[in-house]
Amino acid sequence: MRSKILLIVEGKKDEPRILGNESHGLLSLIGGNYEIVPFSNPIYELYDAYINGEYDDLVAYLRCEKGLKIAEETLSKSAFSAIYLVFDYEPQDHKYSDKKIKKLLSIFDNETELGKLYINYPMVEAYYHLYSLPDPKYYNRTISLKNLNGKKYKKLVNETTCLRKNKITKKDLCYIIMHNYKKAQKITKSKNLTVNHNKILDAQLKLKKEKNEIYVLSTFPLITIDYNYEKTIEILKFKLKEDFTDYKKMKNS
Repeated sequence: MRSKILLIVEGKKDEPRILGNESHGLLSLIGGNYEIVPFSNPIYELYDAYINGEYDDLVAYLRCEKGLKIAEETLSKSAFSAIYLVFDYEPQDHKYSDKKIKKLLSIFDNETELGKLYINYPMVEAYYHLYSLPDPKYYNRTISLKNLNGKKYKKLVNETTCLRKNKITKKDLCYIIMHNYKKAQKITKSKNLTVNHNKILDAQLKLKKEKNEIYVLSTFPLITIDYNYEKTIEILKFKLKEDFTDYKKMKNS
């Protein structure tokens, strides 16, 4: 049973589609047995439930509140080998605060314990916010938080993306991973194999304070890097071929 992966996502439609497509979803690079559970609320609802003491075990909470099916005799802490949480940053949410989002990242920082949190900046549509493949300008792309809302950002991405949301190819997927991995390393000024999500948030909060902007960044493609770095990089090298030199130059610079 512990070989099963649990993914807790904010939405019922977009995140499961991005993650779970059998041939071209992110999880096609991971393989194995997994379950996707939509939380169906912003991450700040999760924060309230945790801080207010409504639960002390995330899996048990999901079993009671979200219909997660686990055999009664199975202890929640032994039900899954890894837990990943995928939520939107959404600074426009009325419950948002810098303190809350920092606290959530400190709580959910290990996939083999309470779970590891991946944040979409500003929201899930950042996954598609590429104008070309490759897209060199993506590495400096930001979004103003002035009058930002979900409808406005979705419209922007739909009008500018080079990707067909319902027809993401394996090569598209590799470009998405490479762009966000490289950008995360650039933001954090790090060449480590894994990305420090607390440093990403620190960089975002700094930019938000200085310019009322944040970097466009989809971190949940990095699940594939964290889960199996060697396999993911080999797939990127094979699928992207000469374009992968961009990644190698970044790594060695």
